This record gives sequence, structure tokens and C-alpha cells, in this order.
Amino acid sequence: MKHRTALPEKERKARSKATQLIHDKPLIVGGVVEMSNTCGKPNCKCTRGEKHKSWCISLRQKEKRKMIHIPHACEKEVFEAVKAYQALWEQMGIISEASLERILSSRKDKE
Repeated sequence: MKHRTALPEKERKARSKATQLIHDKPLIVGGVVEMSNTCGKPNCKCTRGEKHKSWCISLRQKEKRKMIHIPHACEKEVFEAVKAYQALWEQMGIISEASLERILSSRKDKE
């Protein structure tokens, strides 16, 4: 592998951003889903159609989809961790495209 200064600027920036995300932020591989629930109390607003809103994180664990309730106190932190993972995924896409281009162009140069 070449030294990173030999890489195109776009790939260098993507690698740098990915490294920062990995080291500086918590990452959660999953999606945030808003849920609407009824509590079952006879005089509650949810019996009239105004359901209780809550957030869950949708994860895949051992080939199964799992929904985990996010306590209100943790919502901001979970949202940020999911957003950081999505940003990392985007940077990985940029790195992957650049790597493929480099491999294919070096292969053509050898032919």
C-alpha cells in the first residue's frame, strides 16, 4: 500500500473523516424508529386515538431483527451514535470507490 500522501485528496479526506468518527464518537449500527403505543388505561388520551410516542433502535443480532426501547434520557446520545455510523458508512463508500478505481487503473497499466 502506498503512503497516504500518494492517495487522491478525496480519498485522504474520507479516510481522515472515517478515522475521526471511529475514535471520537460512539457508533450504533441500526436505525431509529418512532413507535406509537397504547397503555391500556381506560381514561388515557391513547384510548381516544392520541397514542404515546416513543423511540426504539432497530438492530440485527445473530440474524434476527431486534427492537430496543430508547429511554427518553438517552435519545440524544443514541440519535448521535446512529448518525455517526451513517456518516462512517458514507465515508467507507467513498474509500471503496476510490480503492476500486485505483485497483482497476493499476491493472490496466500492467496490461
